[in-house]
Parts: sequence; structure tokens; C-alpha cells
Amino acid sequence: MKSSLWPIVFNKFYRRCLSLVLLFLTAHALPAAAAQILEQNLQLQSAQYSGQQLIEIIKKQANAQVSYDETVNGRLGRNITVRKKHTSVKEVLGWLKTDAGITYNNQGNFIVLTVIQAGGAQDSKIMGKITDETGQPLPGVTIRIAELNRAAVSNAEGNYSINAAPGNYTVDASYISYETQHISSVKVKAGENTLLNIGMKPSTKSLNEVLVTALGIKREEKSLGYSAQNVTSKSLEDAKTNNWVSSLSGKVAGLNIVSTGSGPVSSSRITLRGESSLNLDNNQALIVIDGIPVSNRITGTGYKAHLAADSPVDFGSDVSDINPDDIEKVTVLKGPAATALYGSRAAGGALIITTKSGQRNDKGLGITYNGNLSFDGVMKWPDYQFEYGEGRTDKYYSYGDSPDGVSTAAAAAQGRAFGPKFNGQMYYQYNPNSPDGKPTERTPWVAHKDYISKFFNTGITRTNNVSIEGGNENGSGRLSVTHLKNDWLVPNTGFERLSVALSASQKISDKLKISGKANYTNKRSDNLPLSGYNNQTIMYFMILGTTPNVDIDWFKPYWQPGQVNIQQRLPFNPGPDNVYLQVYEMLNKINKNGVIGNVMANYTFNPKLELMLRSGVDLSNEFRSQQRPYSMTKYPKGSYREQTVFNFESNTDILLSYKDKFSDKLKFSLSGGGNLMKQTYNFAGIYADQLAQPGVYQLSNSLDQAVADPNKSEKAINSLYAFGQLSYRDLAYLDVTGRNDWSSTLPYGNNSFFYPSVSSSFILSDIFSLPKAVSFAKFRFSWAQVGNDTRPYQTAKYYDKIYSNSFTNPATLFNANLKPEITSSFETGLDMRFFQSRLGLDLALYTNNSRNQILAIPLDPISGYSSALLNAGLINSRGIELQLTGKPFNNPKFKWNTTVNFSSNRSYVRELAQGITNQVIYNHDTNVSIEARVGGRMGDMYGRGFQRSPDGKIIYASTGVPAELDPTLKVFGNAFPDWKAGLQNEFTIKNFRISFLIDGQKGGSVFSQTSHKLNTLGKTKVTLPGRDGGIVGDGVVLQPDGSYKPNTVNVPASKYYDEYYKITNAEVNIYDASYIKLREARIDFNLPAKLITKLHLKQVMLGVYGRNLLIITNFPAFDPEAANLNNGTITPGVELTQFPTERTFGLNLTLKL
Repeated sequence: MKSSLWPIVFNKFYRRCLSLVLLFLTAHALPAAAAQILEQNLQLQSAQYSGQQLIEIIKKQANAQVSYDETVNGRLGRNITVRKKHTSVKEVLGWLKTDAGITYNNQGNFIVLTVIQAGGAQDSKIMGKITDETGQPLPGVTIRIAELNRAAVSNAEGNYSINAAPGNYTVDASYISYETQHISSVKVKAGENTLLNIGMKPSTKSLNEVLVTALGIKREEKSLGYSAQNVTSKSLEDAKTNNWVSSLSGKVAGLNIVSTGSGPVSSSRITLRGESSLNLDNNQALIVIDGIPVSNRITGTGYKAHLAADSPVDFGSDVSDINPDDIEKVTVLKGPAATALYGSRAAGGALIITTKSGQRNDKGLGITYNGNLSFDGVMKWPDYQFEYGEGRTDKYYSYGDSPDGVSTAAAAAQGRAFGPKFNGQMYYQYNPNSPDGKPTERTPWVAHKDYISKFFNTGITRTNNVSIEGGNENGSGRLSVTHLKNDWLVPNTGFERLSVALSASQKISDKLKISGKANYTNKRSDNLPLSGYNNQTIMYFMILGTTPNVDIDWFKPYWQPGQVNIQQRLPFNPGPDNVYLQVYEMLNKINKNGVIGNVMANYTFNPKLELMLRSGVDLSNEFRSQQRPYSMTKYPKGSYREQTVFNFESNTDILLSYKDKFSDKLKFSLSGGGNLMKQTYNFAGIYADQLAQPGVYQLSNSLDQAVADPNKSEKAINSLYAFGQLSYRDLAYLDVTGRNDWSSTLPYGNNSFFYPSVSSSFILSDIFSLPKAVSFAKFRFSWAQVGNDTRPYQTAKYYDKIYSNSFTNPATLFNANLKPEITSSFETGLDMRFFQSRLGLDLALYTNNSRNQILAIPLDPISGYSSALLNAGLINSRGIELQLTGKPFNNPKFKWNTTVNFSSNRSYVRELAQGITNQVIYNHDTNVSIEARVGGRMGDMYGRGFQRSPDGKIIYASTGVPAELDPTLKVFGNAFPDWKAGLQNEFTIKNFRISFLIDGQKGGSVFSQTSHKLNTLGKTKVTLPGRDGGIVGDGVVLQPDGSYKPNTVNVPASKYYDEYYKITNAEVNIYDASYIKLREARIDFNLPAKLITKLHLKQVMLGVYGRNLLIITNFPAFDPEAANLNNGTITPGVELTQFPTERTFGLNLTLKL
């Protein structure tokens, strides 16, 4: 490793933070949870105590809870003789039995004392099993006999027992989110046990779960005036992927995720509620982990994905590096009202990630092992043809000049497959055993149907996680270690990741609680593949470098004989670099260390007033290198590059909260605080793009002086915020928030902006008398204003550093009066539950107006700048989101939960700058562009298409191919879908759990570079018509007099398809991206409780799962969920020879001790 993270991590501040977390974990949380309660040590000072004094000692020293009735209380005044001063809880309880006639029963750290009956007979027992609404065992329920003040807690199997003397009793069973069950007149007879099974019912008052909202504040869902949704850790783990973000697809209404499809650590673009900014990066959702915003920045190398000097490498992002085994839940805050307290970072919504914390464990440490083994194949292939081989015509084939004639292979064919039909005829073909490949004899002309698929491996990912957690009433802790090893589909690619998560909390006093979390990740890879359409990319080779008559194994000897490290072997099309040279010699390495963590202190002055102080960091440091061998098309003398990328963000929050009530009906809360945020980004690259000696990859081997490529930026935002809530009888809520940001990226006098929000909710089911079928009904609405500021160095002139000791003028003219983009949002919604929450509906309607768009307006080059920045424009977004939940079957033998979500969004361009009618968001080398035009939709895709007659027929030239394209740019699609939907189902049948997810979208379009090139080269089945007799295009020919007559000219298939599908024709190369996917499926089996009890385990679960099992789509390439990576920006709607999407099958084992 060329660079280390630790000198940076363990600076003075963060060393103290981590030390504090470790101190709490080791000194407070774990020791108390490590021993069984009866084995806890006690230190006694006197030779004699009263029974009451001993009980207090047990409570204090062993952190035990002790319950007893009046009969026991009468005996606790007796003196108990101390046998030894260094003893245990169990021994002391034995002394109570001998000296006071008191016996005990314990569940975890809960001890119940009873009096031994006369003659040594014990009380009778009330015993039974506690089950939930589905009939499944429910552990942790408190069962109490009211008359005796005696209680027990149900165990893992739901069983409980309580000693009771003969008589009639009232038994209460209580558990969070369930109605307390009162069973009266429970009769206990002398010498007999009374069986009392209790079924718990969900509380109608707890229909709304607790959600983590902005700033990490926990709120009841019923009080929220905006839309939010929880995704549990179990849902994320059902079908694991290398990037956990993909596991959110199809599960949240309004959430859209697209991947670069560029390798094993493919980055994702995460958006909520469509596009509100002309800057694609500004539309991404904010990511917050344990209250701390983190970076989703992509810092891949390479400028762009299409025919650039250096194609991109996707090294992933900080978000994709998060270990899903450590995520507790993800709360999706969809609209500006939900995220207004994040101010200028909130326009795109937010994902609030809560990582796992230590849980109280009365039986000692809780240990969990989670092992996962998955296998990846290819989900979908293009519709390749295997009927015709290499060549431009079907006359004959010859590799090189031969007795049969001149060569029709290699450079002459340039990767085309319009050659002879495969009929087993004998041709002079490539000889893999010859140094120069020249044939010595004829061989059969046959198709190698695996000429593409044979190259790809079965990907394997092995994941092992061990977590240890424990705690007591004063503190808790958790330590988790995860190792992931991935061998990807492409040979010699993959990555390895080590994750360590540490969390601890400690109650220092009745008023002060301190907690901390730290997540460390080390990701390394010896090779990540290049992506895009370029000579040096794998998928480019798969399109142009080989044909159906070629065995891919012929390329494995990738050096010319006697020229190792000097000259590659290219037996066919000389354009693409040899694919095996790419995977074994063109290496892109990474070693990345990252830490995300925080320390938080909560001080409670009194029950009404509380202070929170939190400081956290998101820090990563990575070292990368790229090596390119001699004889590459782009680097004939080879190349070696190194980069060090440092990314740091710190956030410090202070929040003072006060809650009180004006009366029993009217309650309120007020909070105020501030945030200090600082970002630092430092990219240091050194490039040696010609090597003196082949195969020596060191900067010192540079033929010329190595070139430096530095890039550094800093940014700070200081903020003050306040918010309050008013609650009337817990049936009407009003929330008001305000935040003011001062941003360093905006000019003085223009850098202060206020972001307000107002939201309200009304519990209709408590206000009105609704039909009995309605369990719960809430109406909500909200208004908010949030922003998007700009990146650093846009408000004053600065100079670009292009190489060592040199500077150049920036290409974009600065603007000293820039303002942030402002998004104003209005949302209304309805949340209803029916039939005791068996059926649920959540509906949201919203509209957003985004003003002050930061535009780069083209300038005349004579000005010295290519563009200028200004604030202008208005984008209007409207949408609907719907989620339906149901429990069609809900009984002990069979349980079925189902969820349906639907969302639709339209974003329209209402205004641009004065005199400007369109703004280019992305331009694919003038072939297709994504543009914002006044009156159009965000994401409209413009390009040229066929000339057509008045009745819509294609106009052909006199040569029989389509005429020159219509010069007028037209809309041929939109990069964003019309609507998306998802269907989740979960079935529980005794110890089996079966779940699956189907999701899809209607609309959206993708320009496919893969399909364009495969079609022009004749490698797909769509190009089979006309191979034998040529093609007469279906259309008309324009006559000199302006009339039209049918086209009758026959042209060879090779010529026809080359013209028909040419890259400048956006009309035929833009495809509908609609699809339906069987995204996930899983079957779990939990070993029966009796068996795991014998094994001294808490849970054993075996699971099998699949991901991307089936797709239905008309998209011709690999996956319609396609995007490309350009200079760190993920651009949807354009596919540039993406890698295949993985179809995954996996095995999972979970053990809990």
C-alpha cells in the first residue's frame, strides 16, 4: 500500500473520539452483560445483613431486577448470616432460602422471590405460552399477577411460569406496540398448575411506527406531516448485492436507482421524486448515517465513457462501501418538508441510515454469525445471431490471402459478421497454433456459440460476519467484523472488503448519556475493469474484436511470440486491444480506507429540557494505480499512473430541546441549535504516459518527466436552525422548522439563505366517528423551501493547474452574484388502515418548483471563455406516490404480507435564461443529447431521425438506403420513466419464510451504443433478413417533381444495416426502457425451537435466495436500467457498452448464540 489512512485518522480529535467509544464498550457495557445473572460476583462487608439489605445489594451490584409480594416482604426483615464475603448472587439467594424460607425463580436478570410453603410444598404455578397475532411465539412479554406484584418474562419460545398460592388472580400481559391483555378470575388450585396461554394483539394506538427523521430525531409516524418510509435490515439482506443500495430498488415509492453497470463495485445514482435541477448531481438524495451526512461522490478516473483518451474506472463511493450487515434500518425522507432541516443540501430528499447498536441481553453476550455464499451469472444477453460468420459478403472466407483468394477476415472485415452462412464448408481459417495465425489447411466453417459467454466466469462472493453485543440498563455495546471476497464475472477482477463496526453507549449518570459509533472499511482490489466505449474496454472488444466463427480462447496467448511485454497479439480486428491483455495487464488497483463515525452526548437537565451535542466525520483515503502495457492502441509506449484521493467531511451539531404542555390537551416542544460543516477534497495524480522500459510500472520508469494532476477544494457551511411542534390531544399536530445557512461557495452578501417548512397532520380516526372497518386515518400536508448551493470556486476567478508549475484560465466565467437553487414544495397525503390494520393505504401528492437554476450559458469563444454561470430557470415537478399494504392471511399456520407501491413523476422546464431556449444536460458526441427545453420535460432526448413523407413513410435515396437524416432535432424519448411500481410478498408457513419482489417501470428511454454497433456489424438476429437476396427497404423515394414512389432498389444486407442503424440515427438507436423484473426471491427455514435449545443456540436459520432471476423487456442490450459514468457523474438514458447485469443465486446461514 503506497499510502496509509492511519496518520490521518488518528489525529488529536478523532483519536479521542474512538478512545472514548472503546472505553465505554470495554469498561461499562460488556462486563455487566458477560456473565449469567446468578453467577455475578457480590462483595459483602458485614457478617450479617437483613434480607432487605441483601436484595438491595443484589440490585446494585448485579444490576438485577427483583420482584416479590407482601408475604416475601414480611420475611425480608430477618437477619441473614453471611457465609463468605466474596460470593455470588446464587449463593446469597441460597442463604435466603435457608435463613428466611424464601426461594426464587429467574428469567434473565429478572428474579422473582416467593415464600416456601409449609411442609416444603411449593406454590402452584400459572404457566403458558405467549403468541403474537399470527400465532408465533412472542418473547420478552411481561406477565404480572396484579394481586401479588409478581412477574415473569416470556422466553425465546414464548413460554413463562409464575409461582402463585391457591386463589383467584388477575393476570396482565404487556409488550411494546401490543395491547395489554387483562385476564381476570384466573383460578389457582393447591398442588396444581394452571395453564394460561395468551394471544397478544397489536395496539391500535401503535399503528404508526417510530421513524428517524432529520437530524436523527425520532418521531412517531402519526405525527408527521410529510411522507417517510422505513426499510428494515431484513429487507436489505434478503438478496445481498455488492452494493447494498441496489437492495432498495422496487421497495420505496418515488425512489429511483440506476447503476453504472461498470464492474463489481458499480456506483449508483439515487434520486427521490424525479429531477428538480438541471445539474444531474444535485438531484441525488442526501445520505445520512447515524445523524452524519456522508459523501456519495464518485471519483472514478477517466474523463468520459465514449471514445476518450482514457476510459472511466468506477472505484465506488463511500455509500457503496457501507456494510449491510451493520445497517439496522433505512428511513427514506422523500420531500423537502421532511429534509428542510438540512437546508441547502435537502432538495433531493434523504436516506437516513441507522446502524446497529448493542442490545440488552439478560443472558450475557449475544453472538451472531452470518455467512453468505453467492454465485453470479449473466441475467440477459443481446439476441446474438449464430448463422453467419465474419466478413462483409457471403461469397467465401479466408484468413489472410490463400489459394481461395484474398483475405476477407481481420482488417478487411473490421468485426463484421455478414460473411458466409455456417454450413460446415471448408475454409482457410485462423490457425491458433501458428505464430502468425496463418492457416495451412482448410477447416470446417462452424459457429462458436459461446464465443462471448465463454469469456465470463461464474462470479463468487463470500461474506462472513460475526457480531457481539450486550448491555444492561446503564449501557450497551456492539462489535461487528465482516469480510467480503468477490471474484467477479470478468476474469482477474473483483475486490475484497473488511468492515469493522463499533458502537457503545453509557449512562454516566441519571442526567448524562454518552454514545459513539465508528464504522471502518478497507476496500482493495488488484484490478477493476474499465468501462465505456473505447479501444481499451472489454465490452468494446466483445462487440468489435471477435465474431461467431472465432473461439475466444484463441486470444489467450496475448503476446506476440518472442515479444512479451512489447507487442500484443491481435489476430482479427486491430482496433480493440486484446481482451486478455486487458484483464491481465491493464490493471486498475485500489486500496481505500474509510471511517464514518460520531460521538454524541445527551444531557437531561430535567424531564422537560435536554441538550444534545454530536460530532462526526466521514473520512476516506485511497491509493490508486493504473498500468497500461506497451502496444496498446491509446498508449503504444505504455503508461503508469498513481492517484491519492482524500475526502473528508466533519459535522458538529448542538441541539437544545424543551417540551411542556399548556394543558392536558395542548402539548408543545421547541428545539434550537446549529451545525458546523466542513469538507475537504484533495486529488493528487501523477502520470507517466510513456514508459522507458516495457513491463516496469513505476513513476521512475517514465520516458519523459511525469506529469502532476492536482485538484483540491474546500467548502464550509455554518448553520442555525430551530423547530417546534404543537400537539392537540394527540390528534392534531403542527410542525414549523427554519434553518439558515451561510455557505462558503457563495459570495459575501449572497451567502445567507433561510429555509423554512410547515407541516401538519390530523388523525381523522380520532377526530371523527368513522366506520368500524377504519382502524386509523390521517390527513397530512406540508410546505417547505430548501436549496442547492454550488460547488467551490464558482464566484471568483481561479486558475486551473494542468501540469507542474503551470496554470491556465478557467473555461467557465465566474459569477460573483450566484445564489443557491431554491426548491419550494407542497405536499398532501392520506394514510389509512382498515380491518384492524390488515389493509393499509398511503397516498402522497406533491408539486415542486425549483428556481435560480445554476446554468452554464454558452459564450462566444472570442471572449476567452466557453460558458458563463448565472441563476435562471424554473423546473416544475409533479408526482403521485401510492403504497398499499395487506395481510390477506394472518393465522398461526399461514401468514401472508403483501406490499404494492406505485409512483409517477413529471418534471417540466418552465423557464430558462432570457434568450435561451434550451440547455444541454448531456451530449453524446452530437449523436443524441439530453436537453432541457422550455415547455418540454426534464430528460427529453433529442436527435436526428429518418426523413419521412407526409404519410410517415421513410424516404430512401436512389441507392436503396435511407436518405440523409432529417436535420431537425426531435424528441425520440425521455431518460426518466413514466411510472415505477413494485410488489413485495412474504409468506410464513410454520418455520418457513418465503418472499419475493417483482418490480418494473413503464416508459423511459435508453440510447444503446451496444445495440447500434452489434446491428451495424450484423451480429444480432434483427439483421438476418436479407442475408441471402439483399433487402428492399420499406419506404418511398422522393422524385424531382416532389412526388413519391415506392422504393424498389435492392441492396446487400451489410450496406443496408450499416446505414439504417448508423450512430447518428437517434430514432432507431433509442429504445423503450420499460421492464418487469423478478428482482428478488428467498426461502428461509428456521430450525425448531426445541432443537436449537438442545444445541444451546437462540436461532439457526438457513436461507437460499436469488436476484435478477427474470426480466421481461423489449430493450435489446443487457439491461434497461442503464447509465454511463462521465467524469464522476452518472448519466441515465445513455448506455455505452455496459457490462452484463448479474443474476445471483445465494446461500445464507445465520447462527445466534
